Amino acid sequence: MPLSALLLLVLSALSHTAYYGFYKRSADKQVFAWWFLLVTAVIYAPALILSRPVIPAWGWLCLLLSGWMDMAYFISVGKAFEEGDLSVVYPLARGTPPLLITLGGVLLLGERLTIWGLGGILLVTTGLYLVNVRSRADLLRPLRSLRERPSQLALLAGVGVSIYSVIDKVGLRYVDPFAYGYLTLLVTLFSFTPYILLTEHRAHLVAEWRVSKLGIGVAGLSVLLSYFLALAAMRLSYVSYVGSVRSVNVIFVALLGALLLKESYGAIRVLASSLVFSGVLLIGVAG
Repeated sequence: MPLSALLLLVLSALSHTAYYGFYKRSADKQVFAWWFLLVTAVIYAPALILSRPVIPAWGWLCLLLSGWMDMAYFISVGKAFEEGDLSVVYPLARGTPPLLITLGGVLLLGERLTIWGLGGILLVTTGLYLVNVRSRADLLRPLRSLRERPSQLALLAGVGVSIYSVIDKVGLRYVDPFAYGYLTLLVTLFSFTPYILLTEHRAHLVAEWRVSKLGIGVAGLSVLLSYFLALAAMRLSYVSYVGSVRSVNVIFVALLGALLLKESYGAIRVLASSLVFSGVLLIGVAG
C-alpha cells in the first residue's frame, strides 16, 4: 500500500475516533446518527455548491446504492447495540467487514493481493474480533450466538459495510472523493428520515439533541472528513487493504475509552490491539 494512502487512512481513523465515543454513549444511537447526518449536510453544503460537480449516470447509481447500504448499516447496527451485549455484537459488526470486503475486491474488482497483504488482513480481522471479547471463556460466544437476533443484526451491519465499500471503489471512477462522500451521506440522510419519523425513534429526537448536541456537533464535523480521507485513500490502493486499515479506528476508540473513561483494557485487548497494528503495518509495508 502506498505510504500516502496509509497516512490518509490513519487520519481518517483518528477523525472517526473523535465522534465514535459519543455515538457509543448516546441513548438512541439511530437518532444520534440521524442528527449528525443532518448537521453534516448543513455544514458542508456550501463546499459542494462551490465545487459544482458534474456526475454521470453511473456515478449517481453508485451514490444511491452506497447511501442505501449506509442507511441499512445504521439501522441494523443501532438495533444490534440496543438489543445485544457489546461483547457479542461488536466482534461481528466490526470483525466481518475486512474479510467480506476482501472477498468482494478479489471476486468483483479483480484485485490481486500479495500473500503478505492477505496475512495483514487476517491479523486485522482477528484483532477486531477480539477487541471487545471480555474473557477467554467468551472467545466463541459471538459465533455461538448467531441464532439470536442481535448477532444477526450485527452480521447484517457488517455485510452492509462490505457492500458499500466495494460500491464506493467503483463510484470513485466517476466522482471525486469529496462530492461522492457528501452526496452519499445526503442519500443516507434522506433515506433514513422516513424510518426515524415513522417509528418510535421520532419521540427521542428532541431528548437526544438536548443530551448529545456536543457529540452530534463533533460527529457532524468529523464524519464527512473521515469518509473523504478514506475515499481519497481508496483511489490510491485496493479496497481490500483500505477496508482493513480503516478499521484501526476500533482500536483508537478502545484506547480512548481506557484513557478518558477508565474502561478496562485487559490482556485480550492488548493482544487485539497488537494484532491490528501488526496487520496494518504488514499491509502498509508489503501489501
